[in-house]
Amino acid sequence: MDNNENDFIEIFDGADEGAENGAGQHDFIDDSLLPSTISSWKILVVDDDPDVHEATEFALRKVAILDRPLELIHAHSGAEAERIFNSVSGIAVILLDVVMEEEHAGLHLVRKLREQGHIKTRIILRTGHPGYAPESRIIRDYDINDYRTKDELTRTRLITTLTASIRAYDYINTLEQTRNGLELIIKSTRDLYSRRSFDLFAQGVLVQLAALLHLEPEGAICAIGPAQEGSDTLMRLPIIAGLGRFRDQVGLDISSIPGIDIASLCTLPFDSHEPVLIGNSVAMRFAANRDRELLVYFEHAGRVNNDAISLLRLFSGNLALCFENLALLKRLDELAFVDQKLGIPNQNAYFRKLYDIIDMDDRHCHVALVLIDEAPQFAVAFGTEFVDRLIMAVHARMKDMIGDDVFVARLGEFRLAVIDENCSIDETSLLSVFEKPILIDGNSITLSATIGVVREGVENHESVAVDRAVRTTLLRAAQKTPGKAMLYTPDLQDNIARSVQLRSGLHDALRNGEITFHFQPQIELANGGLSGMEILARWTFEGEPVSPAHFIPLAEKSGLISELTFQAVAAAGRFVQRRQQLGLSEVRVSLNLSVSDINQNGFVPRLLSRVRDAQLGPENLQFEITESFAMQSAREGITVISTLKEAGFRLSLDDFGTGFSSLSYLDRLPIDEVKIDRSFVSPLQVVTARQSIAASTQTIADNLGLEVLAEGVETVEQHQILRFIGVKYVQGFLYARPMPEDDFLSWEKDWDLSRVFAS
Repeated sequence: MDNNENDFIEIFDGADEGAENGAGQHDFIDDSLLPSTISSWKILVVDDDPDVHEATEFALRKVAILDRPLELIHAHSGAEAERIFNSVSGIAVILLDVVMEEEHAGLHLVRKLREQGHIKTRIILRTGHPGYAPESRIIRDYDINDYRTKDELTRTRLITTLTASIRAYDYINTLEQTRNGLELIIKSTRDLYSRRSFDLFAQGVLVQLAALLHLEPEGAICAIGPAQEGSDTLMRLPIIAGLGRFRDQVGLDISSIPGIDIASLCTLPFDSHEPVLIGNSVAMRFAANRDRELLVYFEHAGRVNNDAISLLRLFSGNLALCFENLALLKRLDELAFVDQKLGIPNQNAYFRKLYDIIDMDDRHCHVALVLIDEAPQFAVAFGTEFVDRLIMAVHARMKDMIGDDVFVARLGEFRLAVIDENCSIDETSLLSVFEKPILIDGNSITLSATIGVVREGVENHESVAVDRAVRTTLLRAAQKTPGKAMLYTPDLQDNIARSVQLRSGLHDALRNGEITFHFQPQIELANGGLSGMEILARWTFEGEPVSPAHFIPLAEKSGLISELTFQAVAAAGRFVQRRQQLGLSEVRVSLNLSVSDINQNGFVPRLLSRVRDAQLGPENLQFEITESFAMQSAREGITVISTLKEAGFRLSLDDFGTGFSSLSYLDRLPIDEVKIDRSFVSPLQVVTARQSIAASTQTIADNLGLEVLAEGVETVEQHQILRFIGVKYVQGFLYARPMPEDDFLSWEKDWDLSRVFAS
């Protein structure tokens, strides 16, 4: 320990030096007289000399600054001080030595704490080696609040220096409390629909009061109501918002809490706004609107001065206006967020509720959209007022069956939105709402609903993303499973986004000639010879092959299927001409036609024109009629197909038994061939071959004079069974997969049916 530090201790050994000059901001107190509720100012003493700690402790014993005692915390190195500071909250001042485990340890600590964002704590640098840390450079380069050498820091100077620093620290905290209170009040204006908006506003009021009075937040806001029958009190005062010890008492009457002078609270003058001191508390009574009164109650532990009361009186006047405006804004808010015909939450309320739960509170919830399937028909038949009553009846049943605390809003004419903060609703509970008829004007109405439900799985947990997910689910449910409920999975949204991308990509691919065409051979079972081939479109998008099961329906829905068909005709024509040039036997190419094309006026004449341009004819081209779409009119469809038949082309009915076709149309369509779908070929077994659908189809075709081709043949056993039941033509992976032209020609050159059995 150096001489300066000896001087420092000797000065502190002088009993009560400096008391006579009356610093005015500190007192010497008896610990036994301090209220237990008064918190202390925490002072971190950082020095590597134990004597300095002892001297500081002695000098500051029984000292109170700004009516609060001091609590000294000791650290003997910069590293230890950093650990303590980050584990102990509310340190007001650091008394910091410069030279400790290394010559600039104290300065390094200052820089670390400030860089970590600790800007409220006041730092007093005191050193016994001023040469190591020149004052001018330290003040310039480091964020410290005072610089003292130990030989000048007498006991009185130490106390006054601490007083100035603690006052600054207290002011910073007061500003922060004021800012926090303002933030809460501003935040409350974001959501004026739900009760939570008032809760936030009330909390902001209490925090503002604490800042004005320089106190810890400890208070409540109560609704004022008439006393219950048999009660001794003049009125009921249920707590609707609280801080401190009142935070967990919301819903209870304030009279049930110990230490409350309920009699004085009940005699406050009506709507005076005047702060009234009641023991160690202050209370104010407000008329929030015509129907509600509010009581603001705050505890101050007897430490409120006249200046604070003046500020509080001014604040209470403004607060009265705030309560009145809050009631007015709530009414305006109801007009914007309530369905004016039904009096239930509307679409704006739904979005606000979703935003509040997910974006503001970062909580999860279950969300559902419910589409009443019959509502559009009822609107046409009975009018929109009837639908309104229907929606209201469904809303009431939902609240009754699912839970009154579940949020239900009307979205559009025929949809309801459900938000469950408890995350308990599921598809079954929502569908159960529609299991029994609903009574409307004495009539029993049976309803069904299509429902989309989001419980989890939304990658971006934001209200906008959740809303988009539930709308996506409802859209897919309406397309795929109307009248049922569908649970959201991430692939639903991916599929829809992918469909949008594919639609644009398919348009570009057709325009740029990026669609390729493969050929799959068709085999005659009797001799294994090549009887024909089917032309099939193939597409690669962004380096990935797209299944025809995806892009063919997309082309139909997008109006692109005609162009795809015409490009297939041109590709078939080129391949037929190439085979002719090579001297190969001529076989028919089978080309699929979409019913959506057939239903277009003028499509068949344009098709026949493209066929002639490709130098194709009935001898080397036949058409397969697909069943992706139901025909708009069976009679018109048969007329169009008959035009192709009259032009000499063979017609094949594809995917027989799986879609549009039925026995009633089979003998009316001018077809030459029936294709047995792979779904009837896959389950074929020897023991049940005669009773199979494939065998029945063959029998019907024989009776009608039609040929049969079975597709999807993949095993030798299927091959043998089909031959056994009389099928003449086959197609499938057992013989060859669809191939580009060159691969097809190589396959054809080496083709031998016996190799199938050898393998």
